[in-house]
Amino acid sequence: MGPSRIRYSLEYIQNLYDTGQDRSKLENLIRAFRGIQALDSKHPNSFFRIAGYHGEPFRGEGATDPSWWGGYCWHATVLFPTWHRAYLLRLEDALRSIPGCQDVTLPFWDELANMGVKPARPIPSVLTSPRFDLDGRNDNPLYSYKLQEALVEQVEGTNERYSKHVGYETVRYPLSGLVGTETDREQTEVHNAAYPDQAANAQTLNDNVANWLEGTVEIEIDDKDNPTRMPDTYSVYARYLRCLQAPNYTVFSNTTSQNQWIQDAGQDPSSHYVVSLESPHNALHLAVGGFYQKGVYNADPIIGANGDMGDNETAGFDPIFYLHHCFIDYTFAMWQKAKGLTKRGSLTLIKDYPGTILQEGQPQYPSGTVIEMTTALIPFEKPGGGYYDSNDMTDFENDLDYTYHLGSLHPTLRSNIDLSSRAPFVLTKKVHGINRAQYEGSFIVRLYARGHDGKEVEVGREPVLSRWSVKGCRNCMNHLNVESYIPIDATLLKTLQGPRRKEDIQWWAEVQTRDRLRVPRTIGGPSGGEPEGPKVGDL
Repeated sequence: MGPSRIRYSLEYIQNLYDTGQDRSKLENLIRAFRGIQALDSKHPNSFFRIAGYHGEPFRGEGATDPSWWGGYCWHATVLFPTWHRAYLLRLEDALRSIPGCQDVTLPFWDELANMGVKPARPIPSVLTSPRFDLDGRNDNPLYSYKLQEALVEQVEGTNERYSKHVGYETVRYPLSGLVGTETDREQTEVHNAAYPDQAANAQTLNDNVANWLEGTVEIEIDDKDNPTRMPDTYSVYARYLRCLQAPNYTVFSNTTSQNQWIQDAGQDPSSHYVVSLESPHNALHLAVGGFYQKGVYNADPIIGANGDMGDNETAGFDPIFYLHHCFIDYTFAMWQKAKGLTKRGSLTLIKDYPGTILQEGQPQYPSGTVIEMTTALIPFEKPGGGYYDSNDMTDFENDLDYTYHLGSLHPTLRSNIDLSSRAPFVLTKKVHGINRAQYEGSFIVRLYARGHDGKEVEVGREPVLSRWSVKGCRNCMNHLNVESYIPIDATLLKTLQGPRRKEDIQWWAEVQTRDRLRVPRTIGGPSGGEPEGPKVGDL
């Protein structure tokens, strides 16, 4: 007999609802989310309590000491997939504790299910509609959440930009949720007043997510009257597919190990370039939370879009977080099955590899802690006592009693997608010299090129999921350098080069923040740039 819990895609259960085949799955999910959001904030199964595990409200040394991170979440380490798997299980158990919802399972937002559909609709409409008629009510707990307690920034030296008041309601792109200071509140009110149409906002959000998923670069090849869209190297779609090819759990699991693997490969990107699961994960956080595509910037020039999903501190309070992470866990499960690594003890770590040593202290673990598969995944407690560890999270079907229904990454649905048939990677460009302390919050590193025809082309994009108050974190200040590795395939290189030499191609990078479309810190670009900021070189 198989697992008792089956996690379906949200697209599947909404289709069952919309067509009248089975309305119970979606209705019970709504009831369950309404139930945990209504619980007292101090109740162990309340949405507020569980959402707060990820970042704010900070606890332990991180509540006030800038040398520590006050949230429990693990990022940029090998525990990224397993900690978040335990997190989803905790939320799912809470949903099932609501009377009448004991059979509810957390669905996954199948982010690749509607690729290429026009008008863009990668997000199921139940996530973007503020109304859901059920049981005499029309509120939709998947659309947003109102804080039952304030989130107050108390870390020494920080500017309180991500503090939130009681009754604050989570927002997504293109809206702003910055309300921590009087200036922020005033600018947010002005910004959001420019976006009064909820339906238009939903389409804007869908368009932005679709742009991230699909990539936007078009390069004319051979026939200028019939431009051919080239497969890009930075789309989130391509990242999801490439992460399934990661050779081992260490580099699959996180961006720190991923970057080291690429660096170790040197100039052999065709066989050693890897993408970790955390990379497309980061991109979707920023796409939903408030980053925009070049050329379609439509946010207030002073503040920009600042949705909650774009920052570690508050992401867990947006209900879409859990459906996004369920897709991340689904991808993790697909990788495990493809590699035959589903049994307890089958996931192993490369000893002393970057990503296996904690760089930023967090509750219970100081900076420098050596991470192992037996490291406790605090705060997730086993029914019999103690905390789960990564070994407990490995065999999801037998030990955790759940499995996934059909999704877009199932081998039968992606059998016609063969990345190996695309042009091989022949060059890796390294973007470095970026200091996180110069930017508040998350940001994007963008790589550009100008080839023989003089056209400017964006060839790479790396999302950096960061903190608002890096300057207030002494440990962060010791780990400020951000590096990005962008693969260039043979077709792109040939197109840029044309009849000239490879050395004639101009490469430059820019940092895009929420507050400005592009930060003017260009090195090697057409205008010469400034003497500081992002630098570009061959790996």
